[in-house]
Amino acid sequence: MRLLLSMVVGVSALAAEDALEIVRRSVEHDQANWERAKSYTYVVRSTVRERDSGGKIKKEEREAEEIFILYGEPYEKKIEKDGKPLSAGEQRKEQQKFDNEMAKRQNETPEQRRKRMESFEKKRREEREFAREIPAAYHFQLAGEEMVNGRKAWVVDAEPRADYQPRHWRAGMLKKFRGRMWIDQKEYQWVRLDGEVIDTVSWGFVLARLAKGSRIFFEQVRVNDEVWMPKQVKVNLDARIALVKRFQGDIDVQFQDFRKFQSESRIVSTAEISNTP
Repeated sequence: MRLLLSMVVGVSALAAEDALEIVRRSVEHDQANWERAKSYTYVVRSTVRERDSGGKIKKEEREAEEIFILYGEPYEKKIEKDGKPLSAGEQRKEQQKFDNEMAKRQNETPEQRRKRMESFEKKRREEREFAREIPAAYHFQLAGEEMVNGRKAWVVDAEPRADYQPRHWRAGMLKKFRGRMWIDQKEYQWVRLDGEVIDTVSWGFVLARLAKGSRIFFEQVRVNDEVWMPKQVKVNLDARIALVKRFQGDIDVQFQDFRKFQSESRIVSTAEISNTP
């Protein structure tokens, strides 16, 4: 019996060690994927549903935006509202906003562009630092393997560590989540994440709180056999905004229409088009 228990404990420890290494690799592989993703445009369709205490929808908002890289930094251009294309007037307004931003970035001095890109890259570094806290924040356990979209994935369960000491200023919230992740066996990318809030999460200097029991689902998809892009994010939440207004409902975000920039292509403003013979 002791030998059997020893073997079980040994296998369990090995599985935990393997799971930790898988998660470590997945975090590091994300940077290379990010570099490839910067050459893609896509459309984001989001739906926000607010529900009453009985679970019935009392308010729903839908919109769509096109995301692309404009002079090295993402730009969001609204293309739909309430599930319908923008009116002619709304389109002109969005195009004017785009033209103004295009002109602003076109006419930057080298110093202005350097500062803008430094600010953008700083945010990205902070995201990377936050992600690198994940391996230290949890106990990981291999829960098996599954086929996801025709690809083999490890299934890894994550439980927060009681002894975790965050180094990144936002990473303390990791102790408030548990979850299961599906990690692609060939490329170490997160195919899916299903997370649950196990304690109240506060952020924004306590201007918002996410209640225990809220859930987050995230999924990625392989595009053009070269890059992983987000496919959907679903959040079922019970939140309190500014510590006063309560929001119960769900958020559903879909990522679609992925297109890769061509090296010979460029984005032009309406002013340039109107001046072209």
